[in-house]
Amino acid sequence: MRHPQLFTPLIGYLFAGLTLVGGLTPHTISLVSADEPASPPLKTLLIDGQNNHKWKETTPLIVEILESGNFADVTIATTPGKGGDLSTFSPNFSDYDVVVSNYNGEPWSAETQQAFEKYMTEGGGFVSVHAADNSFPAWEAYNRMIGVGGWGGRNEKDGPYVRWKEDLQKFTRDMSKGGGGTHGRRVPFQIVVRNADHPITQGLPRSFMQVADELYGRLRGPAENMEVLATAYSDPATRGTGEHEPILMTIQFGQGRVFHSTLGHDVAAMNGLAFQTTLRRGTAWAATGEVNLPAVDGKVLTSSEAASGEPATASDVESKSSAVAASAALEAPPKLDGDGWKSLFDGKSLSGWTQKNGTASYRVEEGVIVGKTAVGSPNSFLCSDENYKDFELTFEVNVDAGLNSGVQIRSQTRDEGGRVYGPQVEIESAPGESGYIYGEATGRGWITKEQPIKNAYQNGEFNRYRVRAIGDRIQTWINDTKIADIVDPESSSEGFIGLQVHGIGKNQGPFEVRWRDIRVRPIQKSGL
Repeated sequence: MRHPQLFTPLIGYLFAGLTLVGGLTPHTISLVSADEPASPPLKTLLIDGQNNHKWKETTPLIVEILESGNFADVTIATTPGKGGDLSTFSPNFSDYDVVVSNYNGEPWSAETQQAFEKYMTEGGGFVSVHAADNSFPAWEAYNRMIGVGGWGGRNEKDGPYVRWKEDLQKFTRDMSKGGGGTHGRRVPFQIVVRNADHPITQGLPRSFMQVADELYGRLRGPAENMEVLATAYSDPATRGTGEHEPILMTIQFGQGRVFHSTLGHDVAAMNGLAFQTTLRRGTAWAATGEVNLPAVDGKVLTSSEAASGEPATASDVESKSSAVAASAALEAPPKLDGDGWKSLFDGKSLSGWTQKNGTASYRVEEGVIVGKTAVGSPNSFLCSDENYKDFELTFEVNVDAGLNSGVQIRSQTRDEGGRVYGPQVEIESAPGESGYIYGEATGRGWITKEQPIKNAYQNGEFNRYRVRAIGDRIQTWINDTKIADIVDPESSSEGFIGLQVHGIGKNQGPFEVRWRDIRVRPIQKSGL
């Protein structure tokens, strides 16, 4: 946070880079959002100095909200006080990506107004916070920037009331006579997103609660090039208007972008997560036309309970949302579409594979790898030439009844005799242990101790397996049924993939096991 001398100073205030194998493009899973966004902080000018609200208390909070997680670098421009010489207030707006106003006071000089109009017309960004929309009732360009405003003698001459009508499911423009600006008692209220496709709201829940705040109503103004993103119902029971009033708006002014928020009356209101989150997203859009902040999960910003948080940790909402989303993603089976998948089997040959252990045979037949047992042979393994660390794996398999098989993951060989050992995802006819994890040649036996599901495998047909291994966690699914979800710190964190043909005794078999569509997607974990 910078404080140029010409302004009154504010007092007081993955594991990324994993080594990838096989030249694959990694699939990235963000487990927790990083505090710092990838882009440099937004150069932000925050204007205060006069306001009928307690700007000396709220300005520090706006700074903390915007600077949290290195999202913005805020410079404060404080005007002279009421009755002071405002001709001395002449910031260089063009030095900043976005201007944020916490100002409601006397008019700026004509030169400063013209400079601000030029800045906005040529593509600047502006954010109006709460009572900033009460400012400058006689400044025509400013009223076009904010779309609608309140108080200061505003009435029908300034433009319409703009409200959402539930019965019509659309916004209306009401040109009836009446003053501009009112609010009822400060109470928590629900914000409803009316345009979920805008970059600001695209990453928000469809409704969410704001803590006790002034819910502005009866704002009116030119409402040109204005888009209402969200509304709130102003309840007559709390002296409200009985209308669904605009709460979050965007306005196009020349080439410039404006985000207008009526939220943020006082310290308590600015502690609301709804205010903090929308301010950060709106500021990003006003500055750049984009919002690259993580989406906010509905379990973090809820529609039933208003949540508060420290302004200095405003970026934690995005981090928590990323963590919730990542957690949800890790509970679902790997998606078979999308980028990052690479076939380990070309459908024609065993290129990229090497047999280890045993004398079972492996051949390619009609796009399928067929493993056939050999009497007296120990377990045999067709192993990938590449090693894999964190990954998602999928394949289809059909095993003869009576044969036990499996797929090794993160496995290795012992120097003497080349014995394959490591975690094995079990394959066998139902009822059986298919999908559970066995410690092949480790002496550990079953790594998955509890095995309640015995019939997910469908006998006599190809079954779709999915495996996810990230860190110590291993998960398996068969035909979309989740089988195993374990933490296994004892096994190796990296190794090859192996297709097992189990050994058989005399007077058994021969048996075959068939694999097809064998694909792997390396995982790069980010944001830790």
